[in-house]
Amino acid sequence: MNKEEKIQFLINFLDNIQPCPGCGMRWSTGDYECPHCGEDLDNNLRVWAEAAIDHLNP
Repeated sequence: MNKEEKIQFLINFLDNIQPCPGCGMRWSTGDYECPHCGEDLDNNLRVWAEAAIDHLNP
């Protein structure tokens, strides 16, 4: 996988986060918007994924 494919894999893999055992709230990917204010979060997710990849592959 190249770096771009790894970034997209990590962002998509967020769907595998288990729901909260207390209230059932699930992490919602695919929206890429802040549920509070509607701001686009795609860039934040990409920055997070790139940093994770860089940390795992120094």
